[in-house]
Amino acid sequence: MSIDSFNQKKDEEVRQNYKATLQDNKKNKAAEFLKNINRKEVERKRSVTFSITESQLKKMDKAARQNGFKNRSELLASIIDAI
Repeated sequence: MSIDSFNQKKDEEVRQNYKATLQDNKKNKAAEFLKNINRKEVERKRSVTFSITESQLKKMDKAARQNGFKNRSELLASIIDAI
């Protein structure tokens, strides 16, 4: 790690923003925000490999887009959870 990664101006700005948040009686909101940052998934994801046809991949991509999923992996995970 280089010494350039530390930025005193940025650190001071963050400190001032945090201090202002606490002084503005937003302590509960700040604590709630910090609590949400530390949340982790209960179950870790694992990459798997399997074979399907090109037409099946296209159908999954189309279905994922139509249903608001980021990608076909999220769609597939959702389908498996529904089983």
